[in-house]
This record gives sequence, structure tokens and C-alpha cells, in this order.
Amino acid sequence: MRDEPLHEIDERIMEVSRRIDFYSFLTPLNQTEEKEKFFRAFREQQHYDPVFRYRRSDLREEKKLLGEMRGLLDREDDMQSIFLKKIDFMERQIGLLTCGDNEFTDISGQLYGMPDAGDMDLAGNILSKSRESRYVFPEETVTPQEMASVLGRKLEEKGIDWAVVPSDRIVSKISVSGRDRTVYVNSGIGYTAEEVRRLEVHEIEVHVYRGANGDDQPFKIFREGLAGYDEAEEGLAVAAEDIAGCLEADTRQMKLYAGRYVSVGCSLKGSFHETFAELLEFFPEGLAYRLAERGKRGLRDTSVKGGFTKDLLYMSGSRKIRQLIADRGVLSVLYAGKVGLGDVDIVRRLLEKGKLSPPRFLPDFVKRG
Repeated sequence: MRDEPLHEIDERIMEVSRRIDFYSFLTPLNQTEEKEKFFRAFREQQHYDPVFRYRRSDLREEKKLLGEMRGLLDREDDMQSIFLKKIDFMERQIGLLTCGDNEFTDISGQLYGMPDAGDMDLAGNILSKSRESRYVFPEETVTPQEMASVLGRKLEEKGIDWAVVPSDRIVSKISVSGRDRTVYVNSGIGYTAEEVRRLEVHEIEVHVYRGANGDDQPFKIFREGLAGYDEAEEGLAVAAEDIAGCLEADTRQMKLYAGRYVSVGCSLKGSFHETFAELLEFFPEGLAYRLAERGKRGLRDTSVKGGFTKDLLYMSGSRKIRQLIADRGVLSVLYAGKVGLGDVDIVRRLLEKGKLSPPRFLPDFVKRG
């Protein structure tokens, strides 16, 4: 296949991705109301499991388009195989968004994996140590507007022409969209002074750098993200925070990563309220709810077992990246765009052949290689 048809497939994949708008579909429309119902019941010492509503997700046409593109590609060709893997991944994402609660967890596991016993033990130990030390979470005194200004200045310093936009439509504190070239800052959540530098490293030096380097590549898929890029993305972010000393300064963050892991584990075994109750042993009420919501998002009836397993990737990804940390050549390949661990060898070959551009933006711990 010549590059021209591949560019057309690239554009069509980006169009399908825009229509899917994955995380928007997973954000409850009645998020605020259900939180209020939950805490009203909680104050009255009653149990309530949120019943979430989501945007319409009839994606049959998008699935059909992906199937048509699949038939045009050759898995033996390195660049085309990258597109085929992305199509496979997107079809599973469509399956996740259109399935019922009974199938949701299995499909999420296919996309992001399921809990690992060793990582679960590590997460539990981190939480237990924080409880024993009677750790108190610092107050979130930095406003969303102030956080947005910090990130905006960082982008300007690096010469990266991306936007920073406050948003009330995201669950996480900050969300980076390579497709939109935008950093979204949650307008409904405060930030601690200790986490400001950490978020600069996490969001800009990993998420934005990889997206901006992907912008230099001949296909937009490298800015959007290759199949399964999330584990490398979050693993690099946690490793970068650690190397920059941010996890020592912002001591609550490893507890939050551990809490996300435990939240997924609890979600798979019990209801929203049961997950919240477990997390309440280690976190303030607001954070315990936020973590439970992250683990249960995507389900309509959160009284059932199951959940969204993506939050496992922070700990599983950081473990895998730390195993690679001495090989800065691999890390540089991962910065050629939003590249997944499973595509490192293919992307390395394409870089060596001059089919891809070497990354312009690298954090110091990769540059030293």
C-alpha cells in the first residue's frame, strides 16, 4: 500500500475516534446529582449505590467503518500493522461503550488488564503504611485557574502550541487530549501546593511531550495514541515524577496511585458503597468517593460487581517502565509519539529506516541517555 491510502485510513481513524469520544461517553451525565444522593444517604447512615446515565452510544456505523479499513491493511507491513492494532483496540473500546453491565468488566480487562496479585499487595502495603503514620491529606488551596496558568506557562516555555482549558466534563483532575492539542483542567476540583510541580512533570513532560512528538510524525495516529499506549503513558508519568523528586515532595501521590489500584480491585468484588467504605479506611470522604467513582465509571447500576480497570495502569505501567529505565534507547522510542510497550520494536525499526522522526521533546531523565 502506498502512503496516500494510508494517510486516508489515518484520517478516517481519527474521524471515528472523534465520534467515539471515549472518556466523554464514560463520564456520567448525572454525576453531580448521584454524588449528592450518595452523600445524603451516607449522612443518614444508609447505603446508596449510584445509578449512572451516559451519553447515547450507538456506534454501529463506526464499527462498520473500522471493519472496512481492516480489509485494506497488511499485518506483515510494520506501519500497516500499527494501524491494524489500533483498529483492534478501537473495536474493543466500542464494545465497552455499547455493552451492558454484565459484559463491561470483561471487555475492560481485555483493554487494560486485570489486577495482579503482586501489585495489589504493594498497593495495600502503601495504604497500610500511610494509615499507620496517620498521614493527613493537605488542603487543596490552588484553584483550577491557577493550575491552568502554571501549565500554560510551561507549554509556552517549551514552545508547544497547545491550549489549556478549564472543563467541568472530566472525572480526573487533568486530562490531556492529543487529538485536540489541549490540556483540560478540572474546574470543579482544587489542587494542593505540593502537587503543582508533579502535575507539570506528569502532564507536560510525559503526556504533552509524547503528543507533541507524535505531531511531528507522518500520521496523526502517533499524536492520538497507538493501541494500548496508556500503560506506557502512565508508567512513564509515574517514573518521571519519581526521578524528578515529585513523589517525595508530594507524598500523598503514591497513596493515590495505590488507592486507584485498590479501588479497581474492590470494584470488581463489590458495589460502589462497598468500594467507598473500603477506601474510607484510608482517604477523606471526598477522595474516597472520587476513587470509587473512577473504579465504577462505565457501569449504570453500581450496586453490581465490576468496573473500569484502566486505573491499574499507573502501578503496572510504572513497574514495567522501571524495568526499562536503564535502557534509555527504549525510553526515547516511547517518546516518538504516544507509543505503547507492545509497539517498541516496530517503532524502533521505523525510526531506523527514517520512516519516523526522532522525538524533539524529551525529559531530562531520557536526554541523559
